[in-house]
Parts: sequence; C-alpha cells; structure tokens
Amino acid sequence: MKNEIDAKAAEWVAREDAGPLSAEERQALQAWLSADSRHLGGYARMQAIMLHCERVYRGEAHVSSSVAARPLSFWQRAHRWRVPAMAASVALAAVLSLYFFDQRSGMHNTRIGEISRVALNDGSVITMNTDSRVRVSFDDGRRNIELLRGEAMFDVAKDKQRPFVVSAGETRVVAVGTSFKVRRTQAALNVLVSEGIVRVEEGAAPPIQLRAGDKALVPRRAEALVQKVDESEVNRELAWRDGMIAFSGETMDEVAQEFARYSAIRIRIADTEAAELRVVGLFSATDPIGFSRAAAQSMNLDVTQGDGEIVIRTKERKINH
Repeated sequence: MKNEIDAKAAEWVAREDAGPLSAEERQALQAWLSADSRHLGGYARMQAIMLHCERVYRGEAHVSSSVAARPLSFWQRAHRWRVPAMAASVALAAVLSLYFFDQRSGMHNTRIGEISRVALNDGSVITMNTDSRVRVSFDDGRRNIELLRGEAMFDVAKDKQRPFVVSAGETRVVAVGTSFKVRRTQAALNVLVSEGIVRVEEGAAPPIQLRAGDKALVPRRAEALVQKVDESEVNRELAWRDGMIAFSGETMDEVAQEFARYSAIRIRIADTEAAELRVVGLFSATDPIGFSRAAAQSMNLDVTQGDGEIVIRTKERKINH
C-alpha cells in the first residue's frame, strides 16, 4: 500500500514540477491529500526525495529535506529518461524514504532562514520553521517528539493506539490525529490548533483541551491563556510555511524582532516615532531589505544599510520659513 501511495505522490510531484497545475488538477490534488492521512506523508517524502536528487545532480554532498527554490527543474533536465525511469522511481523512492525518513528516532534541525519538511514513518509530517530542532522517538505505545528549540507544525496521522506527544520543557501537547503548531520561546509555549483536538498538559495543572481555531499561550509556572481565533488569524500565523511573514498591526519594533528570526541581517529602529509605527502586510521572511524599502516608501522613512544591519528612522521634517 505504501508503494502505491508513494507512486501516486511521485506522479503529483512530477506534474507540479513540470509547470503550474490547472484549477482542476489543484482540486484533484487536494482531494487526494485529504482522502487519507498517509497521502500527505507520501507527498512530503516525494518532495524531499526530488530535492535530494536535484542536489546530488548538482554535486552537493550533505543535504536536508529543506523546501528551497529550484532555478532549473530537475525533472525537465531529466525528460529524456523520464518514462523508463518512472518504473524505477518507486523503488528509488522506497530506498531514499527509508534512508531519510523511515526511522523511529532521530534529530532534525533547521538553520536560520531555512524551512524543512520531515515525513515520519507513520505518515505524519513535521514542518520546521527557521532555527528549530526536534528529536523524534517512536515506540510501540507512543509517538514522542521533543521540541528543543524554535517552531514546528505537526500534521499527525491518526493512530488511536499510539498518541502523538510533543514535549517542550514541562509542557506536553497530546494528539491522536490532527494539525497543530507549537512555538517554544524562553518565556512561554505557543500552541495553535488548525484541525482536530489536542490536549495541553503542564505539570500538575489540569489539562486543557484545544479545538480547531484555539490558540494557547502557556507561560512558565503560570496559568495558560486560551483564545479563539478566526481562519484569517490561523493563516497569518502559519504563513511561515510558505516562507512569508504576515503582520496585522504589529509595531516596527516587533516587526524587526520577527525578521531577526529569519536572517543574519538585523533591522534597527533608530527612533521612538518610527518604532511605534504599525505594520500590516505579507512579506518574504528572508528579505528584510525588501521589507525596509517597502516601509520607507509607504511610511515616509529613511533607510540606510551597512555592517550587517538596516537602520530605519523617521525622515527629518523640513521647516518652511
């Protein structure tokens, strides 16, 4: 069954790589992904395998399953042998998926500015945000994930016999089959549920049940705060999966801190007036320069760049005599 899923997933990935899907094809792909929780895992495996093959083709040695831009299609370069290779691709996929993903334990990391998708052997998928680290440890009774640093989205394959448990410090998020995001900071844990139900356990405190659209802030040694958010807020918080950052009224200071998660180039706000300006919009997470230029144009700011930082300040007002 797994080979059939991987074969179909490989077909979809190849079709996407050949060019944009039509509206009918996108609908068919979405229907296939929704039909079985294992389909998403197979799809992620095939995407990662294609990226691995591309990097081997380019002579890159150490690779991860990172989502990255592809300047030239691997499948298009290999068009002359695509047909005879399709039969072999399933076997190749099985070998590579076993090597990279079909494991019961392991450590996974992302660098600053990197987003990585990891397909697990149960059909679940972990999408890791920038500068994150997770440890996977499966046994016969439980699927254990430890979020050591950063942020990750978990699309969990249903298995009532083996709960899916994400641990971060003293907090545990328990699921059976659902989709949720966890972000770990020094001060608190942020949990957002996009589908299904999860249970949040914190020390000896009573567990909290979260449903789709629920967002929880779990501070250290303090009571958790739970709020309901609408679909647009869920999408905004998950924009990073597509390499984007969505702002809906954050101050420039807060925006600068968010961009610092994704790039070595720092944004410094030079004055209080500029720091208190509010930002609304969708921006590339790894392009602080592009954001700064857009902010300068729309907010009448001065922007200078140098020594690994971008300085944003309010323009001096001209005084007419």
